[in-house]
Amino acid sequence: MKRIVTLMLAAMLVLGSVAGASAADIKVKGQWDFAFQWLDNTDFQDGDQDGNSEDDFGALQRLRTQIDIIASENLRGVVFFEMGDTFWGRAGSTDQGGALGADGRTVEVKRSYIDWTVPNTDLMVRMGIQGLALPGAVAGSPVLDDDVAALTLSYKFNDMVSLTGFWARPYDTNADDSAGTGNTKHDELDLFGAILPVSLDGAKITPWAMFGSIGEDVSLATGNGASRNQAGYGLTSIGYGLAEETTAWWGGASFEVSMFSPLSVKLDAMYGSVDGDDEESDRSGWLVIGAVDYKMDMMTPGIFAWYASGDDDDDTNGSERMPYISPDFGPTSFGMDKVGAPIAADSMLSVSGTGLWGVGVQLANITFVENLKHTLRVAYMEGTNDEDMVGAGAALRPTDAAGAAWNGLYLTDKDSAIEVNFDHFYKIYDNLDLIVEMGYIKLDVDEDTWNNDDFSDAWKLGFNLKYSF
Repeated sequence: MKRIVTLMLAAMLVLGSVAGASAADIKVKGQWDFAFQWLDNTDFQDGDQDGNSEDDFGALQRLRTQIDIIASENLRGVVFFEMGDTFWGRAGSTDQGGALGADGRTVEVKRSYIDWTVPNTDLMVRMGIQGLALPGAVAGSPVLDDDVAALTLSYKFNDMVSLTGFWARPYDTNADDSAGTGNTKHDELDLFGAILPVSLDGAKITPWAMFGSIGEDVSLATGNGASRNQAGYGLTSIGYGLAEETTAWWGGASFEVSMFSPLSVKLDAMYGSVDGDDEESDRSGWLVIGAVDYKMDMMTPGIFAWYASGDDDDDTNGSERMPYISPDFGPTSFGMDKVGAPIAADSMLSVSGTGLWGVGVQLANITFVENLKHTLRVAYMEGTNDEDMVGAGAALRPTDAAGAAWNGLYLTDKDSAIEVNFDHFYKIYDNLDLIVEMGYIKLDVDEDTWNNDDFSDAWKLGFNLKYSF
């Protein structure tokens, strides 16, 4: 009997060790975001674009939850869910679940990937739907910063130099020809890139490059399937679609200098080109942005400026604006996108900064009371596109094919805008933040160029709560 008990205990220990070896640690983190906003003339019209009065107030929320399933230090899986954006009181065809009764169907898989290390090496592999961003030291990337299906390889040579290479597939329009079009041979958009961060004593340099192969049958669509206007989306010239045998490439570098602390200097420079067998649909251009900040005890004053090439008056040779895929760029919190509250209204002027130049000053992180900070920012912008492009078909408000997606404004060298931000950040608890954003944009559009003088100033007042766990 003792022998049987001993054998049973041994078997249980073996089974327990096997179960322990195959078990995985689960870690959960995420963020609830709530926004309560008063907006006025966000399309720079007195009322909406149909001539009706605006609905100035809106409330919305979003939940993002990331689950890490960790087998070991060399292997983990990540799934990232998003619930929202849910507008309070809204149901309709979008089924957002904000109306009475709730029960919306807005759960999305934002990311889903695995990380693993190649055995006996320091090569890290990430494969699946993931966040992928090109370098942008000043204000994010004007070219690509979004979730995309990709394979990423990362290798750290030493403490100073590392290398990341990737293959991403943003689009495969009819992978199984479910629509019955027969266009399955040239319907992919593939991106191949490399990023080489080099960290020095008091400085960091990050050169990067990306190549794109674009099929002529690609349908550039948003995540919910809505087709986007290609010119407004950033790959071709105005009025033209994708040509046959189209290729694209981008190259640039980011620079960060901290050796003169408390003075810091940042700079991004880049060039991009899309080339097909039809010159009229080609697109190429460049963008440079820099910022200088001086950190003080109670505030950080700074100045930033950028210049991006714009279209000339000859629409037969393609566009002179830098092409982009899906940017997340902007040094301001109302007219552009990168800075500010997570789900606040923004991108009123531009999603990428292309076709614009601008200069701004700011007093950031103004602190008089513990846990309370303020940022005051003023920026002036002008278009760099030739005014004659309006006659060639340029639209002041590039939108998607359904007229829904907002892609900023197309400003000529006769048009300008002034933006003022006064934003506040208060840490209520360690995990709960209150962000209050106040924004104003004065748009000055040339009446003779656009044959329209019916433009109004845009305003924003937003209260945003962010609970991070």
